[in-house]
Amino acid sequence: MMRLNILKAYLKYKLGLTVTLPTFVINNIKEQDNHEPLVDIKQSDTILFFGDKLKNEKQVFLRKTIADKIEKAAKELPNGTFFIIYDAFRSLEQQYEIWDKKYNYFKNLYPSESDKQITLRTKRVVADPHHGHGGHQTGGAIDIGLCDKNGTELDMGAPYSGTEKTIQTNAKINKTAKHNRKILCNLMKDYGFVNYPNEWWHFCYGDRMWAAYSGKKKCCYGLIR
Repeated sequence: MMRLNILKAYLKYKLGLTVTLPTFVINNIKEQDNHEPLVDIKQSDTILFFGDKLKNEKQVFLRKTIADKIEKAAKELPNGTFFIIYDAFRSLEQQYEIWDKKYNYFKNLYPSESDKQITLRTKRVVADPHHGHGGHQTGGAIDIGLCDKNGTELDMGAPYSGTEKTIQTNAKINKTAKHNRKILCNLMKDYGFVNYPNEWWHFCYGDRMWAAYSGKKKCCYGLIR
């Protein structure tokens, strides 16, 4: 039954009935870590803004190649527009904390639902650390948006880490938000990043998700312990 459900999920994606690849496809990607170091992007000479979670952190890490790409891409943004970083590398321990917080949030919001239903809701917005790891634990994923020169976030149609209208191609957001998403997504793609379709802010390079959506069988970034 499980194998049948997996095949159905993959077929839905291939037919365009869903925007995301099944988790098993991503988890089947072979990791061959190239041991590229993490670098602190707070030391960057490029102007970068940081969201509430990171703005008071002394250090924020990404793999060196990704940090370099972000610095170069930032220089191609329209005048007066800047990147705001919401999240970058986070440890597996931090991922467990995020999972538990979001799980409990849904548990309180939907008290009549079963643990299985709550788990499924949580999986839609948070990578499940109980079964492997996500891109953030490899240093190969970044949550990123756009802001003005004062660090005020531009209209993206839905707040970062929201639960509604977060799909990149959502047709129900206003023209300004669509325009801003297009700027962000097109620029990131120009630099080789892959967007996770369910989250307008999540982009990755070199991790399993990047490899899966790029049609590759292996990736160059693995879990950093």
